[in-house]
Amino acid sequence: MEMDSVKRYRMILWALFGIACAVYLVIIDISGIDTEVMRDRFRNADELFNGEAVVTEYPPFALVFMFIPRFFASTPFTYNIAYVVEVFIFFMIGLIFISKLAARFNKDEKKAMLAYSVLMLLMFQFVVDRYDIFPVVITLISFYCFTTKRYVWAFALLSIATLTKLYPAVLFPVFLIPFLMDRKWMDVLKGTAVFVITALAIVVPILLIEPDMIMNFLEYHADRPLHIESTAASFIYPFAMIGMTDVWIEYSFGSDNLLGAWPDAIAPLLSPLMVLLIFISYAMFTYLYKKNEDQGERDLLLGIAILVALMIFMIFGKVFSSQYIMWIIPPIGFMFMVSISEKEKKNILVLAVLAIIVTQINFAYNIGYLGGGANINDIGMMVLLLRNVLMIIFLYITVKIVYGRFYASKKSTS
Repeated sequence: MEMDSVKRYRMILWALFGIACAVYLVIIDISGIDTEVMRDRFRNADELFNGEAVVTEYPPFALVFMFIPRFFASTPFTYNIAYVVEVFIFFMIGLIFISKLAARFNKDEKKAMLAYSVLMLLMFQFVVDRYDIFPVVITLISFYCFTTKRYVWAFALLSIATLTKLYPAVLFPVFLIPFLMDRKWMDVLKGTAVFVITALAIVVPILLIEPDMIMNFLEYHADRPLHIESTAASFIYPFAMIGMTDVWIEYSFGSDNLLGAWPDAIAPLLSPLMVLLIFISYAMFTYLYKKNEDQGERDLLLGIAILVALMIFMIFGKVFSSQYIMWIIPPIGFMFMVSISEKEKKNILVLAVLAIIVTQINFAYNIGYLGGGANINDIGMMVLLLRNVLMIIFLYITVKIVYGRFYASKKSTS
């Protein structure tokens, strides 16, 4: 039986990503580059493999994805190969589910897969040398389960994603909004129970065996200074350039950070501000969801609620690592499956691509050329400022889609 065109197209995209992975590994081997996977992930996995307590900045379930490649490799480079294979498998799984999501909404599966693949390839070195693709794909599957009414799986997977990387937690209230507005109280309780029980099933054994792992994770993030890539840092730095304040860049907590009177004063305020803005977005989308009975409009609101919550988490947090942009790739793909105008879709895609390109320029210049840390100069900081301004514009046009549609519907009924 001849393979259908969607499956054939998917296999071509798999092959292209696989070739990119192979080329990447060859370059790493020839150049002798010490990747983050070889330097940090192998160390974490090796400690766990040898029965040692692992002190890491990541939630506990992240260690599962770091540990699996260690079964097949005992040196940093062979571990890197196994890790990239694991990433490739998750890329393939993500491609399947973005295709299934498009089919669920009767949209072009090929276009959805192409958008997902292109954005992932544009972020390539972050995809293969970080571990964010694991929570990204698990969250995508969770969202697919939610849209197909497999609610137990949706909340269980969202909980697993949260304990792989903290950010999916902001989507938990978004998943509850439809149930709350339709007064499906049993579904609210069931979803909450599944989310909490899944989390406890992962966390409780770790608390009993190695409680310091959880405490170290919480203390690590509570004590982190202002990340150099954060929006706040990039807006503070120009004032230092004109002599209004003194700042310096220092490597600590596994990243380059901006220190000084202003950064130190602002950093503790960002998490409360971020949480407040996220809750405001929840309130806004809850209100709009209640006002719109049309299921198509509700799907649009759900997708934008996810995208907005994630962008607020990134833009207003005290840490904004380059790989975080990976988080919004599936929600961006979903925006092409809902009823927004072609101009709005084009604006979203263009801004996403521009933000990724500038992110890559930042990586090439600040990390590759300058070497990071105290070597980052004024030009490098302006590159980061540009990336963050693009992300703010992205957030603005996304919120504007909701405002314009709500305002238009309100005006037409008045």
